[in-house]
Amino acid sequence: MPPFKSLPAAISPSFEIETLRLVLRKPRLADVAAMARLANDSAVALMTGRLPFPYGEKDAHDFVRYQDEARKTGKELAFAIECKDTGDFLGCIGLRFPKRESAEIGYWLGQPHWGRGLATEAARALIDHGFSTLPIASITGECRVINEASRRVMEKCGLRYVNSGLQHAPARGGALPIDRFNLARPDWASFKAWVPAVVREAQPPLAELAP
Repeated sequence: MPPFKSLPAAISPSFEIETLRLVLRKPRLADVAAMARLANDSAVALMTGRLPFPYGEKDAHDFVRYQDEARKTGKELAFAIECKDTGDFLGCIGLRFPKRESAEIGYWLGQPHWGRGLATEAARALIDHGFSTLPIASITGECRVINEASRRVMEKCGLRYVNSGLQHAPARGGALPIDRFNLARPDWASFKAWVPAVVREAQPPLAELAP
């Protein structure tokens, strides 16, 4: 089936998603230097199938330019992950649309920002946005079998393990063993329908308060 002809971010250049600590926004040419610095790290790049290594400013520039066209054609919807307090570029997250009825989530963070729950925070926000605004039935994800951190992110976002296999990784020069995950719309809707319970100090019955 053909990709989406338009995406929300393509309609509004100022389109952003805000979370407690982050802003997800359109990648900019102003991000190029920070993007190249953080992505030019083997610990980051080698856990992905798409980030080349070494990664230079030309790679970052090409990525930003490509995303302009990808949004217009409905192939991808990528965001820069920005720290809300400082405005610093932290990494990228996005949705690809290999099938019209499904989206595939992908993300990376610079190593200085690992271990703080930021990838999970960004992924949950993007998953909510995807299901809320696009007519997709599921969101899928995949990670290298050795990437425990990415696995935990997907599990905390509600994606369930489906199977393992080999995936072509153009930036790694061959196929890599990966684990595949999936979150169906009905499961996401069930998660969002949960209302947190209120915990409070119990008050004794009036009879027990009587002298």
